[in-house]
Amino acid sequence: MVVLSAAVCTKNGKALFSRQFVGMSRIRIEGLLAAFPKLMGSGHNTQHTFIETDSVRYVYQPIESLFLLLITNKASNIVEDLETLRLLSKLVPEIAGGFTEDRIGDHMFDLVFAFDEVITTGGHRESITLAQIQTNLVMDSHEEKLHEMIEQSKMTQAKEEADRKAKEFREEKRAAAMAGIGSSLKGIEGGMSNSSDSYNDGAMSAPSSTYGEDRSLSTSGDYGFSPSSPKAPEESAPVIPKKGIQLGGKSKKMSMMDKLLSEDNLAPLAPTSKTVSNPSGTSVAAPIAPVEEVHPIMIILEEKISAHLNREGACESMDIKGTMQLTATREDALQSKVVLNGARNPAFSYQTHPKVDKKAYEGAGTLELKDASKGFPLGKSVGVLRWGMSTTTEEFIPISINCWPEPDGGEMNVNVEYTCDKPGLELHNVNIVIPLGTSAAPSIVTCDSGTHRHNRSNEELIWEIDMIDGANKTASLEFNVAQSDTEAFFPLQVQFRSQQMNAGVDVSSVVHSMSGAPVRYGMTKNVVTDTYKVE
Repeated sequence: MVVLSAAVCTKNGKALFSRQFVGMSRIRIEGLLAAFPKLMGSGHNTQHTFIETDSVRYVYQPIESLFLLLITNKASNIVEDLETLRLLSKLVPEIAGGFTEDRIGDHMFDLVFAFDEVITTGGHRESITLAQIQTNLVMDSHEEKLHEMIEQSKMTQAKEEADRKAKEFREEKRAAAMAGIGSSLKGIEGGMSNSSDSYNDGAMSAPSSTYGEDRSLSTSGDYGFSPSSPKAPEESAPVIPKKGIQLGGKSKKMSMMDKLLSEDNLAPLAPTSKTVSNPSGTSVAAPIAPVEEVHPIMIILEEKISAHLNREGACESMDIKGTMQLTATREDALQSKVVLNGARNPAFSYQTHPKVDKKAYEGAGTLELKDASKGFPLGKSVGVLRWGMSTTTEEFIPISINCWPEPDGGEMNVNVEYTCDKPGLELHNVNIVIPLGTSAAPSIVTCDSGTHRHNRSNEELIWEIDMIDGANKTASLEFNVAQSDTEAFFPLQVQFRSQQMNAGVDVSSVVHSMSGAPVRYGMTKNVVTDTYKVE
């Protein structure tokens, strides 16, 4: 199959949007689109129609007042072209939010990206579903979110450290200034014993208003008194701060923050506080804008299943391997321990990291470092526990598959049935890949659950079920295909995801190793298939 172009056009042949997948000039594609309404007769009003010329084939679908159009070569498989057209007819309103000229024009670039997910360069169709296309377009990444959370945590810690250093610096300068004032007043008092009473209550109050959080100190001549002519505080000259270090100044604070941020190669922080004046004329700091909170501890529980089943549904071999990954995103959460619940499956073998206290794990069911004073590394994922199991029993099989191919004339009639009878188990994004041994499209007889699609390039039929639970714990798919060899339908492969851990590992809480205070945490569970075959 080779799709030359996919387009959305009006009934007059005006192209609203066109995407070419092979080398074509603009004049040629405009000519093909302009010829389309002339070739279309009055009888072509069915849901899916096509028109052939000497060189190309038009496969189109009328939707409201527009046409969704595929231009292919004449050697293309019309059945697969119609399947591609159906997928695009669902995709266009999903991306554009409708099927009008305004909607198409506003979202044409989004449609380009979406069409490229369905059809590759060269005009060949990809084996992909609508849900997979939406996931690819969103490009959501758990690793990216975790990285952003860690970076935000680092920036918050750097800001807090900068504020603490600035506060210490102000306190040191204030203490030094107070010591200087005391020595200066002592010298003045020795030479002016007869006039000490005249300024003891008035002038001594002046220094307290000449230094503060945002002002520098002046010399003894600026405090409003003199050995020869003492004056009252209200008659003193206005205080003029000297140039030099300004305590609490914005430039110094931001300079220290920039240095701390540069050590971690972080972007500079935007100003979060401003200096404002109150009615008395003194400077105060405006409140700092709140920072979005993140979980100090992030935990990921993951299991991978490798299984080989025979054609009768019995288990030949099955391996389950799991890990627990812990990431500390805040410095105050480094000295933490994980409290596990007591429902772990005894059929599994468990192993802790060499730096984890094994006695505490076996005795109290906690995961903590042997040297609790060191703590976990900041921003680095650490595997603290792993488990595994190998078995040939059917107790742990999440889903069993039966495949029955039977000759039927010149074709093969195939029945595929799945069974998932573990109580309370839910499987998501289930894909059962059935090899066909031929590129011929199968004829579907019945499908009890989910959807199906034919991958011609890989010669396989893919049975897709969004979720398997108690409502659809068993279902079957029946189809006919041009094949004479029963061995061509093996091995079948199964892919799925789940959030229910087979080993029963779960987290009860996370607490601080020293104080025992609770620590906020986030947890992700993921069970996936590594290799799951029926052969």
